[in-house]
Amino acid sequence: MSISEVYAQYERIREKNSAEEQRRLNEVLQKIPEFEEVDRKLKEQQRKRITNALNENISFEKQIEALRLAARGLLISSHFPADYLDPIYTCAVCHDTGSLDNGERCDCFKKRVLEDKLNDAKLLDENVSFEQFRLEIFDDEPIENGKSQRFMMKKAKQLSEKYAADFPACSSILLISGGIGLGKTYIAKCIMRRVIERGYTAAFYTAYRLFSIFHRHRLGEDVDLDPIMEVPLLIIDDIGTEPMTKNVTVEYFFDLLNERSSLHTIIITNLPFDEIFARYGERIHSRLMDKNASVKILLKGKDVRY
Repeated sequence: MSISEVYAQYERIREKNSAEEQRRLNEVLQKIPEFEEVDRKLKEQQRKRITNALNENISFEKQIEALRLAARGLLISSHFPADYLDPIYTCAVCHDTGSLDNGERCDCFKKRVLEDKLNDAKLLDENVSFEQFRLEIFDDEPIENGKSQRFMMKKAKQLSEKYAADFPACSSILLISGGIGLGKTYIAKCIMRRVIERGYTAAFYTAYRLFSIFHRHRLGEDVDLDPIMEVPLLIIDDIGTEPMTKNVTVEYFFDLLNERSSLHTIIITNLPFDEIFARYGERIHSRLMDKNASVKILLKGKDVRY
């Protein structure tokens, strides 16, 4: 998506919001005929204020405030919200322009560009959410220290829901480990959906696909790694299944964790924690195990997919 296309999106947003503002005004005028005269006087006083802006001896503030109070009173007495006719903005910071007063681009603009670059790394499964998380599919028989698989999944669900609710004020790394078919990917996608619902940007990559991108970058191809490095929440599934490629796997993985130290990354793996050390070495193992920067979820039990 080009920059001009992004600005075209803002134009469509403004048109949509403007149409809604007009619809609301028409609704109010139909139900409160006397509102039209108050609104006319208010706009007239606002125009006069602009026209006489350089004349310090003339003030229209009292008249404007009185008319605003009268307009709001009419709205409230007719069971409309007091702010029903206030301007509508999808982004209250830039007023749907994409730009700030200082000339910089608004965070919402940067978010749109980033999400466009991550278009093929979105969460597509509509059937995944904490609301649809079914604990009853997990065995309730004790398997370790008197704890059942269902009990462990309930704790994992609670921990992951808290991680999503606290985001971004949570640990930069969430490591989810366990055997095949225990619900690791499902938990991560539930977090991703909740984070997206809260207005943040997130991306989901399998390890194989992510390291394929890294390999192409290593070979000199024109690959943009910025979206991967900059997305607020990055989920990497099946770490440990990607090919071990010299000068790529360990090096790019470490660089990724390094670059994203102030952001958030969820790592999903079938590898036990000690095998992470054996496969990726001390530097990566230390980053993932750091108790000050990472939270771990270890799942055990039977494959629930069969």
